Amino acid sequence: MKKKEWILAMLFFSSLWGISEAGLGGALYGANVPYASVPLSVIGFVVLTFAWVYFPRAGTGTVIAACAMLFKFLNEPFFACHLLGIFLMGVSYDLLFGVFKVRSRWFSAMAASYLGYTLFALLITYVFAYGPWPAGGLRKVLGHILISGSLAALANAVLVPWSFRAGEGLKRRLASPFSPRFQWAPGVVSTATFILWAIVTAAYFTGFLPAK
Repeated sequence: MKKKEWILAMLFFSSLWGISEAGLGGALYGANVPYASVPLSVIGFVVLTFAWVYFPRAGTGTVIAACAMLFKFLNEPFFACHLLGIFLMGVSYDLLFGVFKVRSRWFSAMAASYLGYTLFALLITYVFAYGPWPAGGLRKVLGHILISGSLAALANAVLVPWSFRAGEGLKRRLASPFSPRFQWAPGVVSTATFILWAIVTAAYFTGFLPAK
């Protein structure tokens, strides 16, 4: 694996996840939609699965999640709980698919979903004591795990295996979309990645961000 291809892939996939968090996530949380974290977690897992097909190695999910956190941070006002949630979903995906290497994809997807939601609820409530979580206590923690976590787990149990099949089919037709060579697919990926990160970085440093 070439280092340049890996870096481009991490930036590309993290920008896709970051867009969903900043765009769809901003709309859902802004409208106070119930269980808004569920579709965002599912999108994140789908993105991670396509990335895993091309780069099946421990650490892929965590690196993409960390970069997606940065993308969201540059694009939106600071919300620590959202950033923590993104990071923990990436770590959980890594643990199930990269460390434990459970053969059942649907089971791994469900377990990673529950793990991400459980870690988030416990850390945000009892370790960081952030926002309304400490006041909600155990009831809020269990509600997040058992309701939001279950919805995400069920959706991921279906969509993650499908994403593996779709990603593997794409890889057979397009083996190296992250190559720096001047071909149409790598060129599109490189250009799109550069434009997305340039826009959010410029927006951050020029102060063009939504108001808190």
